[in-house]
Amino acid sequence: MATFDVTVTPTVTSGAYSAGEIVGGLLTFECGTGSNRRLILNEISVMVKAAVTSSLNIVIFEADPSSTTKTDNAAYTLNAADAFKVRKTIPVTTLYDHGTPNEYSSGPLNIVLAPGPDTSKFYALLIDGTGWTLTSTSDIQVRATGITG
Repeated sequence: MATFDVTVTPTVTSGAYSAGEIVGGLLTFECGTGSNRRLILNEISVMVKAAVTSSLNIVIFEADPSSTTKTDNAAYTLNAADAFKVRKTIPVTTLYDHGTPNEYSSGPLNIVLAPGPDTSKFYALLIDGTGWTLTSTSDIQVRATGITG
């Protein structure tokens, strides 16, 4: 068994989001080398540089939700063709206010993922639950940690 600690820094809108909109587009987490590996997702955290608070959810997919809109600042609606790619929707609710930056986390999760043949990555969409305004296109980092095997 090995561990993974992957951080994704999506380009986000420097401006307003409405509740239910995707933040940063499709997030891809590369979790090491090899294929047909099981992943155990232990924690998701979201670091926000702007002094904003929101209710966040992250939708975890075992494969690319290719029929669903994945655009930053677009309304999230899961296409029925992608329904069985969803592994879990996780509220990222534990907020730690560092002053100006805020950190949201969810864990311990212990979610087993089976990304499929020839891959060791999973995908996610971060969904804003209340509406917020970011101040820079690099305001967000999403971090996933866990175990591969």
